[in-house]
Amino acid sequence: ALVLMGTTIITINRMYSRQGQILQQTEIGVYAISLATSLIEEAAGQNFDEATVNDVVTSTTSLTSASLLKAESDETTTPASTANFDDFDDYNGLILGTKIAGVDSFVMKSKVYYVKDSNPSISVSTRTWFKRMDVSVYNTSRGDAASERADTIKMSFIFSYFNFR
Repeated sequence: ALVLMGTTIITINRMYSRQGQILQQTEIGVYAISLATSLIEEAAGQNFDEATVNDVVTSTTSLTSASLLKAESDETTTPASTANFDDFDDYNGLILGTKIAGVDSFVMKSKVYYVKDSNPSISVSTRTWFKRMDVSVYNTSRGDAASERADTIKMSFIFSYFNFR
C-alpha cells in the first residue's frame, strides 16, 4: 500500500510539473505575440516613407531606394530605441531586447522591404507602393540570445501608400 501511494504521489507531482511548464510556455508565447503585434502597430502608425513625412508623393521614384530602407542617422540611438522613428522603413534591421518582469526576456527583430504589388510575399529591389515588415520575437531564457529558435513567433504586415485628393 505504501509503494502504491508513493508511486501515485510521484506520478501526480510529475503531472503538475508538466502542466506548470506548459502554462509557462503558453504565457511566454502570449507575451511574444503581444510584443510582435505591438511593434507592428507602432510601425504602421508611422509615415509610409521618409519622403512622405512632410510631402505627398505621386511617383515611386520619390520614395527611398530599397537599399536605403533603414533608420536615418539622426533617428538611431544606443541602446536601440524606436523613439525617434518617423517612418515605416526605420524599423528595418531593428533588434530590440526587452524584459517582462516575472516572465522572461525577449528579443524582437524586424525587417522591412518593398514587395511586388501582385504578390506581397515576393520582395523586390525596386520602389513600390507596398512595404512588408517581418517581425520575429523569441525568448532568451533557453540559450543564445542572438539566435532564433523553433518557438520563435513570426508575424508579417503589408503597409501600402495611398493618397486621396
